[in-house]
Amino acid sequence: MKRFPFSAALGGAVLAVLLAGCSGTASEPYYLGRFTPEDVGKYERGESQVANDPQTGRPYFSVCYNSALHSAEQVRALVRKHCADPQLWRNRTDLYSCSLAAPARATYSCSALSRTAEEARPNLLRSESYTGAINLY
Repeated sequence: MKRFPFSAALGGAVLAVLLAGCSGTASEPYYLGRFTPEDVGKYERGESQVANDPQTGRPYFSVCYNSALHSAEQVRALVRKHCADPQLWRNRTDLYSCSLAAPARATYSCSALSRTAEEARPNLLRSESYTGAINLY
């Protein structure tokens, strides 16, 4: 009696439903709000970097995306809209700041930011929990 393949498939389907219910879906890449120097020491920051590169003074701009759902062109379009002269600084998985639906985080160094991106703030909490991501679409 072989029940394993059915049990494994059922378990995988249940896990997929649970993960989808917990994370939702990111229909488009989204960017993260920035911390200001006044936020240091007041709020939980996780792995969020400072707002500007300490050596060059260029502001950072971070985008969360899912490489299976979002094309490179979608990410580049969002970056071009809010970041002048973008230079990729880091690209990695970041489940602390990004959602399960869009776990990859690309961070760019920019010569200037759009006003919207400059003023976007993360969800700042003083204790226990930090969600980090804000969806501005």
